[in-house]
Amino acid sequence: MAVEVLVFLFFGLALVGVPIAYAIAGASIAYVVMTGTPWPVVGQRMIAGADSFPLLAAPLFMLAGAIMNAGGIMARLLRLADAMIGHVRGGLAQVNVLSSLLMAGMSGSATADAAGQGATMIPAMKKSGYPAPMSAVVTSASSVIGPIFPPSVPFVIYGSVAQVSIGQLFIAGIVPGLIMTGFLIGTVYIMSRRGNYRTRERFEADEFFVALRHAALDLLLPVIIVGGIVGGIFTPVEAAAIAVFYALLLEVVIFRQLAPRALLPIILGAARLTAMIMFVIAVSNLFGWILVREGFGRALADALLSISSDPVVLRCLVVVLLLVLGLLIETVVLIVLVVPILLTLAPQLMMDPVHLGVTVVFSTMLGLITPPVGLCMFLVNAIAGISVTTYARAILPYFLALICCAFVIALVPPLTTWLPQLLMR
Repeated sequence: MAVEVLVFLFFGLALVGVPIAYAIAGASIAYVVMTGTPWPVVGQRMIAGADSFPLLAAPLFMLAGAIMNAGGIMARLLRLADAMIGHVRGGLAQVNVLSSLLMAGMSGSATADAAGQGATMIPAMKKSGYPAPMSAVVTSASSVIGPIFPPSVPFVIYGSVAQVSIGQLFIAGIVPGLIMTGFLIGTVYIMSRRGNYRTRERFEADEFFVALRHAALDLLLPVIIVGGIVGGIFTPVEAAAIAVFYALLLEVVIFRQLAPRALLPIILGAARLTAMIMFVIAVSNLFGWILVREGFGRALADALLSISSDPVVLRCLVVVLLLVLGLLIETVVLIVLVVPILLTLAPQLMMDPVHLGVTVVFSTMLGLITPPVGLCMFLVNAIAGISVTTYARAILPYFLALICCAFVIALVPPLTTWLPQLLMR
């Protein structure tokens, strides 16, 4: 009975607008009171959730992304993306998608990508004749590339919870990130042909090489991170610290597009975001411990296995489950809650922890771009000045493309396992 009250109270608080972390904490405290669980356990479980050395990489990667977003990286990458793909049907929309891939190698965060891209690309697309809804949904849909292509803050969280190599997760996200980009570019092409949106006449080689020269130092960052981890030169946490140093070097010293006095607000913003995420992780660990204690994970596993024991069917069911839960529960919370449960199912799913990690992160990230709790959705809607209803209609073809991509990644393990096995033997 206690676990039913726990789940009902959590969803009830979330639905009435209580911030998700407080909803989790409130439901967990209610359970502790009802069952007479010793109060020291509450503190122990919360501290255990946040006390993880690999999690140190998350705030550092967020800080590096914030520094580069505040500097001139966005303009340089947009120029490069325009030179590369601006001549394809749906020019600016295609640039939006490709620049999200390029930015993914800097920030590792969907919300940072949506905010940075949205402030620049949505007004530019609207000015060029693209409808506001399309400008918004292309920006939000492509922002999901950020948490998949390395470096990735959600991969850091998953690796900490599942005790999996973060370096392998980073490398495993490269091919899925490129596949996502291809799916979205194809969808933009189809929608742009239907809307007859204009584009540049042809590819300009001279402009491409000039743009590439200006963005070359920016593009070195993901190469340094991945190359250093693969080569065993530094750990993911050390890579995150190097990313911060490199971002400061570029924006403050080399390009001088960020004044030293502007760093304090950036650092404080990253610190506030880190505090929010760590509190969510701490209370989610307590909530997850309660679910495990009450046998919820075993019950969910039995329910899935009662439908089918075929690994292909089970993988599809897991993707569907994550997509549905992602519509209702914040991404970090969902990762912390479901990963311990899904790891017990990994043998039946015939998925190794790295493949499972990419599938979990990809599927849960889609909740960021859908109602009712999608943070990226709210960010782009505010910039574009459109309603949730208008956005929901416009996002549908892009959301369906990403769902197809999620099933492809879940059902074809070599897409995620081949590269880590090749580079990190």
